[in-house]
Amino acid sequence: MKITRLETFHIRLPVAAGKVSLNRVGKTLRTDAVAVIVHTDGDLTGIGVTLTTTAGAAVKNLIDNDLSALVVDQDPRMPEGIFQKVSASVRLVGWAGLIARAYAAIDLALWDLKAKAAGMPLCVLLGGNRPAGSFTVSGMADIGTDAATTCKIVKPLMADGAVGVIADVGSGDVQQDADRVQQIRDTLGEDAWLGVRCDGRYDLQTALAMAHFYEEDVGIDWIETPLPPDDRHGYLRLAERMEVPLAVGGSFAEVSEFREVLESGIARVLRPDLLRLGGLTPLLKVCRLAEAFPVNVVPTRFPEVALHLAGGLSNVPMVEWTTTLSPILNNPPRPLGGKFTPSVEPGHGLELNLEALENLKAP
Repeated sequence: MKITRLETFHIRLPVAAGKVSLNRVGKTLRTDAVAVIVHTDGDLTGIGVTLTTTAGAAVKNLIDNDLSALVVDQDPRMPEGIFQKVSASVRLVGWAGLIARAYAAIDLALWDLKAKAAGMPLCVLLGGNRPAGSFTVSGMADIGTDAATTCKIVKPLMADGAVGVIADVGSGDVQQDADRVQQIRDTLGEDAWLGVRCDGRYDLQTALAMAHFYEEDVGIDWIETPLPPDDRHGYLRLAERMEVPLAVGGSFAEVSEFREVLESGIARVLRPDLLRLGGLTPLLKVCRLAEAFPVNVVPTRFPEVALHLAGGLSNVPMVEWTTTLSPILNNPPRPLGGKFTPSVEPGHGLELNLEALENLKAP
């Protein structure tokens, strides 16, 4: 089997009303997606998608004019070999950034093709550890969303099987952050799983104070990236003073960064982002590395792929469920019977809605 061509679509996805980027004050956050269909000389095609808040046209251009030339005529059942070829070809200009984000869509499509060629769901190809996984809700407790609105959305999802919610903090008003997280806890109850995501917005002293409050007064299940990712000394101090698990890795672009935090003993949960890493191939390396320590892995967002990791690997206990890609999919994943269940069809099971792709085409 050989890859014959790559077909790409640049889409602008709808975002929740009122969602705002803290990095671009006053501007509504936008989400661009680039979907890829990898065609072969047989009957099989593979589907991949990547996301970016900017430069979607540049990502599409990278795939169309540079990366496609490196993968055409390759055997799609060999994603590791193709990954090594592509990463070596761009080494001089660097992997992290738009190149990794662009290649992630291709890599995901290759794993889709590999599983389809094997005639099995991706989760089975990866190990088939469990038939379904737990999930927590994300994107419903963003900064600027009041606690009452969050709980109104999350409670029915918990009735459908969600274990809890991830709340984003770091608004610049620590009292507002504290009050909102406390209100979510009080409304959802003590049994609900509750994670706090900071995206590196606290300094060390604020992180120490807030982590103590979240741990002792609220009762959270993890605190994610409270400090800038490169503040290793600060993370060591936090880890020494906290019982609640530290979750890190959402901004890491290299597998080596995960190795460093594992060896230091900082992390108790890894949060790899397959788009920043460049696809499922490097994300699987992170999972294997974490298993040796042992540390759990909960991939950042992208539940369409994460649910296959949870179904295939023993150290991926949970999926972060978002609905970002739902507008362009015929069959977005949904919880069934209180669990998040991967597709039983060969591949990762995702089908692009071609009509939606046309309607949401970027100008």
